[in-house]
Amino acid sequence: MAAVNNVSVGGRSISIYRFTGEVIDSQRSSETSITSHSNGQVSSYTSHYNEIFLRDKDGKEISVEVASAGVPVRPGNTVTVLWGILGNKDKGPYTTVYNHDTGNIGHIAKSVNDLCGPHLYNMLIIVFVIVGVIGAFSLLGGSIGSSIIPLAATAGFFYWLTGRRRVLRAAMEDAAKKA
Repeated sequence: MAAVNNVSVGGRSISIYRFTGEVIDSQRSSETSITSHSNGQVSSYTSHYNEIFLRDKDGKEISVEVASAGVPVRPGNTVTVLWGILGNKDKGPYTTVYNHDTGNIGHIAKSVNDLCGPHLYNMLIIVFVIVGVIGAFSLLGGSIGSSIIPLAATAGFFYWLTGRRRVLRAAMEDAAKKA
């Protein structure tokens, strides 16, 4: 399968691929994990999954998990799924789901972040959150001058990350709507 588009995000070359087909089946499932803490509290977390099976006009079928894209699909809908492949790798994550019949388009946040985030993405987020907290405490302590740099650096970092995501999502949406 050939790439339908290429996009450069922060110096990373991402090839965009897509598959369009009719939804022949959709399976929803949920998984709940329950944790008991030593203080007697119990917490639970439920993950919802939606796996769709698509068949293109040539009869080729694929299955894709689209739970976190937030796009409802049902059998009979025409759907395009897109994925990105970074650099010279062989495969990449599904990032976008477009339901042609409803016009809904959604992105899988983790996949978008994995593709367009910088190296050490998660560590940088932790570092800048800490820097922002230090700036906020400095501001609350009455030291406006020493709080400006950490707060500006944190805001600038997250603005920069948002821009990278925006570029990739726009390229994915453009490729989806041309399907």
